[in-house]
Amino acid sequence: MFVFVSCSCSKEEPKFTQTDIIDLGRKIEPQLEEVQFDLNNTSDPRRVVCNKYGPGCVPGTGKRLKIRMVELIVIEFENEEAAKLEAARTNQWYSRNWLFDDVTNEPVLIDFVKKAYGAQQGQSQELNP
Repeated sequence: MFVFVSCSCSKEEPKFTQTDIIDLGRKIEPQLEEVQFDLNNTSDPRRVVCNKYGPGCVPGTGKRLKIRMVELIVIEFENEEAAKLEAARTNQWYSRNWLFDDVTNEPVLIDFVKKAYGAQQGQSQELNP
């Protein structure tokens, strides 16, 4: 008789890809749009770049998405821990290896990221005595 033992050696779930982010988002919000901007214009304020974010940010992955006339930023991190730390630092939301920025205080976006990605709000890492 064979006994299979599952090892959950790591709590981290599989990473989301850029395609996953769009596909999962469209399952919840079919009218989801990627906001287009000039990639060659380095001064375009709509560009999403890693120098605004903490360690582990993956360059070139930032996007702006529009849901019901409201925009949010999605940006990939190397792993869940880096995304979680950045979400805590910025008081924003994360799921797996992605940060969802400009979500806090926007009920439409909070509802969307929770339903589409199972996102959680970043929590301060400070311990209360």
